[in-house]
Amino acid sequence: MWTLDELLDRVSAALSAEYSGAPNGRVRDVPDKRAVRWYATTGLVDRPSAMRGRTALYDRRHLLQLVAVKRLQSQGRTLADIQAELAGAADSALAAIARVPQALLDS
Repeated sequence: MWTLDELLDRVSAALSAEYSGAPNGRVRDVPDKRAVRWYATTGLVDRPSAMRGRTALYDRRHLLQLVAVKRLQSQGRTLADIQAELAGAADSALAAIARVPQALLDS
């Protein structure tokens, strides 16, 4: 499990290859802490897996979800469309979209 900062470092590393960024320039290439929290509030990404005191912890599924969201955004998809597609998606479906290197998925 990772803290939010560690998760975002992994998201950034996963997107460093094969990622052109969002086409309209209005969307961040890598989500920030605030965006991840908002994604969790709206159900686009699962809520944190656990808490260590007041620190939220995230796991492999969160990494897959965030990278999948950014890859779909780079294709010009809206968050509403992405949420409809990814709602309840299995890890295997997320992995196919996200294409995260195995080394980043390992704790």
